[in-house]
Amino acid sequence: MASAGSGAGGAGAGGLKTYFKTPEGRHKLQYEKTHSPAVVHYNHSGKTVSQMTVAYLKEKPAGQGSTPSTPSAGSGMRSAAARLLGTGNGSRALSFGSNGTSRTVSGSSRIGGGIGASTCASGSQGMVNYDGKGTYIIFNTADTLFISDLNSHDKDPIKSIHFSSSNPLCHAFDPESKDGHDLLVGVFPGDVYSMSLRQQLQDPGKKPVSYQHFINKDKDKDPSQGGAASSRCTCVAWVPEREGIFIVGHADGNLYVYDKYKDGNTDWAFPTIKDQSQLLISHAKSSKGNPIARWHICQGAINAISFSPDGAYLATVGRDGYLRIFDFAKEQLIFGGKSYYGALLCCSWSADGKYLLSGGEDDLVQVWSMDERKIVAWGEGHNSWVSAVAFDPYWSPPNSDETEENVMYRFGSVGQDTQLLLWDLALDEIAVPLRHPSGGSPTFSSGSPSAHWDNACPPTGVLQPSPRMRDVPKLSPLVAHRAHVDPLSGLEFTSESILTICREGLIKIWARPSHSEKNQQPDSSDQVVGITTAKDKMLTSSNIAGTTGSSFKQSSVVFT
Repeated sequence: MASAGSGAGGAGAGGLKTYFKTPEGRHKLQYEKTHSPAVVHYNHSGKTVSQMTVAYLKEKPAGQGSTPSTPSAGSGMRSAAARLLGTGNGSRALSFGSNGTSRTVSGSSRIGGGIGASTCASGSQGMVNYDGKGTYIIFNTADTLFISDLNSHDKDPIKSIHFSSSNPLCHAFDPESKDGHDLLVGVFPGDVYSMSLRQQLQDPGKKPVSYQHFINKDKDKDPSQGGAASSRCTCVAWVPEREGIFIVGHADGNLYVYDKYKDGNTDWAFPTIKDQSQLLISHAKSSKGNPIARWHICQGAINAISFSPDGAYLATVGRDGYLRIFDFAKEQLIFGGKSYYGALLCCSWSADGKYLLSGGEDDLVQVWSMDERKIVAWGEGHNSWVSAVAFDPYWSPPNSDETEENVMYRFGSVGQDTQLLLWDLALDEIAVPLRHPSGGSPTFSSGSPSAHWDNACPPTGVLQPSPRMRDVPKLSPLVAHRAHVDPLSGLEFTSESILTICREGLIKIWARPSHSEKNQQPDSSDQVVGITTAKDKMLTSSNIAGTTGSSFKQSSVVFT
């Protein structure tokens, strides 16, 4: 593996540079993570795209060292032991050690209808800090789920779980989980597995020591929807501030709401969907089983879901090209908007819940405002589909006076063009709307039949068509860096680094600039990699009516 400082100019494998620069300093390729080819199985049709989840495992509470107690029989809930260890398929005998975790498991070595875990190539010892603090990377490749220690420079994962009957497609981690089930894994047929990350790390054996299996039976009830292929899981997410509640998006446009404390194998049925293009929310007749509700959101796949930090709002993007924002508790559509072309593939909230990013097949990144209920900026810089977007919650603007008008955001995007792009968004750049030079009413065209960007906030529950590009401020990337050889599929920010993953399952950890580097003056001969300037493309203020006195920074905002 090439180190960040190896070779002239920092060139690594495939001629890729092992660093890129921002105004804050140089981001260096610190190390890489990937899977061992020996444990990857390609015995299923189609190769799944690798996705990545960063899991922050908190220190185990002091009171969890004894055998879980059982609540009163009248509580209507299963015992704490059952909640911790999962129901699975069939009875399983477990014995507890002094730390309250499972030591032995009797029964079949293949659980959950064909799941077995294989140990990684790095050894057979369990993690010594499994009940302490740690940060882990969870990623999937083909039919295997891998777990790596973010803070270790070992390239190989410390745990691998092989799915012999289906491919894992998506996953999510809940750092606030009050019991052992904090990890969700969605698989191709539409089923979901809930398990304990801590127990996976503790046990180096051939199978998970804890799981719950939530079976998607809707695919069998309505064959006209295409069966398992259309019912496959596309995304999973825990609901913030709602202990035990999670949602699962599917390729048939359905989103199911589950409660992990309820039985996952009960029979259930929802009304037939007559109009695939209409929103239809249904609730289960029984309060004892799962799922507890079904949201039919759109015709075609739900490609990604994202909750606002407080859990109040749910964003979805789909094959039909629409971003939709829901009030989750009220089960109400707040607003939505369409891409400029094709499907939307990803979405992500800002840490304050005020803005939302989306990206997809139009090669663009869109910035949406919750207050304005519309797109307020769009970014051009990718040469292919945008696979993932994310705000950087650990970045703060230099010399910020923290006033409302001067708030800035840093966000990133990755695409199938193998590029990592970083963007700066300043509120004073989008606060003053762009008006037509004539000052008259906007014209409409068949290509973009939308209202003017400066129109009032749209009514609740209305899906807006895409606005004309000339009416919305355009962003140019701060940095454009070719990070991988293969198309990128995931992006994560941590306090110390930026993580990227390609569809083949190679993860790169880019270390943030040190404090000493931030204080150094940049070398005029060493330009920022891929920096895009707007000097030649920026329209002068004389070309734009109504913008007198506004502040638009040429380094990041471009109007066309």
